[in-house]
Amino acid sequence: MEWVIVGMTTSSKVNLMKKLRFNLTVKLMLVASTLFAIPFVGYYYIDGMEELLRKGQEQNLMGNARGLATALHERPNLFNKHANFKKTLETGKDFFPTKIHTAIALDGNNSDWQQYITAKNTNRYDAQNQIKKHDQQHFQLLAAEQVSVNYQTQIGRYKDHVYAFFTVVDDEMVFRRSKSLKVSENDHLELATINQDNELVRYIFSNYTAGWTTAYLMPNAINGLTFPEPENRIQGTIKLTAVGYNIELRIPNGLVGEKFGFHISDYDNKDNHQVVNIGTTNTEFNSDLGTFTVPSKQIERIIEASKRTHSSIRVVDIHYRELLKKGDLENATGAWINGSLAIEQPTVFSKVKNWLLEPFYKLYLVKPAKRFVTEDFNERKHQPHISNALTGTPDSYWWKSKDNKAVILSAAHPIYLDGEIEGVVIVEETTHGIRSTRNKAIEGIIITSLLIAISVFSLFIYSLMTSIKIRKLRNQVESAVDEKGSITQAITPFTSNDEIGDVSRSMATIIGQLGQYNDYLQTMSSRLSHELKTPIAVVRSSLEMLENQELPNSSKRYMKRAKEGINRLNSMLLAMAEATHLEQALQTSELEKFDLAELIDGCSQSYQQVYKPQLFNIDIEHRPLIITGSDEHISQLFDKLISNAVEFSQAEQTINIGLKADYKSQQVILTVENIGPSLPSGMSKNIFDAMVSIRDEEQKNQPHLGIGLYICRLICQYHQGSINATNFTDNDKEPKGVIFTVRLPLAT
Repeated sequence: MEWVIVGMTTSSKVNLMKKLRFNLTVKLMLVASTLFAIPFVGYYYIDGMEELLRKGQEQNLMGNARGLATALHERPNLFNKHANFKKTLETGKDFFPTKIHTAIALDGNNSDWQQYITAKNTNRYDAQNQIKKHDQQHFQLLAAEQVSVNYQTQIGRYKDHVYAFFTVVDDEMVFRRSKSLKVSENDHLELATINQDNELVRYIFSNYTAGWTTAYLMPNAINGLTFPEPENRIQGTIKLTAVGYNIELRIPNGLVGEKFGFHISDYDNKDNHQVVNIGTTNTEFNSDLGTFTVPSKQIERIIEASKRTHSSIRVVDIHYRELLKKGDLENATGAWINGSLAIEQPTVFSKVKNWLLEPFYKLYLVKPAKRFVTEDFNERKHQPHISNALTGTPDSYWWKSKDNKAVILSAAHPIYLDGEIEGVVIVEETTHGIRSTRNKAIEGIIITSLLIAISVFSLFIYSLMTSIKIRKLRNQVESAVDEKGSITQAITPFTSNDEIGDVSRSMATIIGQLGQYNDYLQTMSSRLSHELKTPIAVVRSSLEMLENQELPNSSKRYMKRAKEGINRLNSMLLAMAEATHLEQALQTSELEKFDLAELIDGCSQSYQQVYKPQLFNIDIEHRPLIITGSDEHISQLFDKLISNAVEFSQAEQTINIGLKADYKSQQVILTVENIGPSLPSGMSKNIFDAMVSIRDEEQKNQPHLGIGLYICRLICQYHQGSINATNFTDNDKEPKGVIFTVRLPLAT
């Protein structure tokens, strides 16, 4: 605050410092307030700790993704090499079966499929999907209105089987002729796939009537069959509907290769064998088939072997198709942080703690959500870390759940086969573990802050009580001594058994002893005056008798000196008696209103006669000046001031007497100014104490006890006024003399 103090006078600075004075309680509170730095330091430390935990979790998760990807490297059977060879997949030709959670009943009804039917896993085939077969030499693409058949498909997988459902719209269902061995000269469904040796395998579903159906394995040069042979492992149902028919199939995974295709042949005219083939591709050629991807069981076994139970794990191929999903994000808590989410057994302390911390959780802390909503993987599969991993750069990504209740960390690492990227491992965890750890640390800080606040408050109460006791002791000490230094009352010591109690008891003892000594000093003058009167009278009478006798000239000199000494001693006793009598007289005097201007003017005129050749200059600005008091004692005060001024004035120097009224403060001001010696430094107040004299050696030869100005102070105090003495200077700033100023209240 130096900028405030610059330019101030010394007195202004002192007053300002008094205003800025800090008491004991404030100082203790300022010191104790430094304890509140502990929670802030702890909070910033927790922020840093949380950042380190996040980095640790990120590194840990990336390490796990790298480890899982390493376990999946160089395994050709894990991915569909035909699908990964293609840059883009064709809708309706390249298939990735929907995962089904319950077995499908082969009854020809699509009720089991309703929960799995979406726009993404439903394909439609109509006149735009006409297929030319090798025996259709005169194939001609029919117009849409000439084609009476269309259908929709849903394909799913459950455990070791692939399920397919065909919803066919056809104006007429043409079944096989009775006892006919030909399976392809009627409405039928033909499937084509490849075996483990990459050889084409074809199946046809052809029935005499609606109902249960099995597949027929079609002959080719590889299998050596001459006629179609039933394949009972592929089963299904054909059910007629109002608009056509439904075909529902179940195929073992081992019979479906990595390439797949199908078409439905519609025979509208049995006589001319007019047929329309609608489907994905020509099933007679291996190269025309689309891809069919069923996730390998080996992927799941490898992931299971990793025992990574606290993460959500996905394996995705290069076309962003989810081959495996293990675990869910709600359980992916990031529990790698030493049991941070362990459930605590409720105790009395924990219940009280939770009750205290509940408001902080509502206002500031965030509890990890037990339930939160995340986007489906298909909606976020193009997140940057996945795209980066598919280009060969392992990456991680922080993202929030759909309802903003959870922060999730994802790490992605590429899977390689012969130096080519075949897919990506994605490991995901929430930050609930970090959040719980952070909350526990914050809880500790909050509890510590509360304890600090209680401690500071207790310290404040203690310091306040201590300050009150010290202030009470100070007030007692101040009240025990009046302005004249007299002991007016005793101190009541404290009963507390501490240092302040010891000080109060010591002060009470000291004040008691000083009071006794003060009483002794106050009565000493009257006692001394009384006791010395008789000895002085005896000595004086003896000297007078000796004076009347004839004495040698040598003895007369000693007689004279003895007489001067007894007179001087008598004068001192009279002065001591005067002060004592004045205190008693002031207590019994009656107050009355009188004109101070008239009193001062009258007294000043007489002084000019008494103290010749001393000069007096009288300046009374206002008349009359009425005050309430004792005119006799005011005259005595004035006499003492004039007598003091004459004693210290130089020969024939003017003594200035001034009298004026200050109506703003409702006071009358009397000044007596004399030219002569200045007051010594520090004596402006002490000069009015009893037994104080600053006369030189020549003046000390006259009997004087320093009682005069002490009497002036007593009279001023009795009239509720004040008196002070100050030096004044001339134009050269040299000390010139002393001015006494008396202030008395005007009568109301």
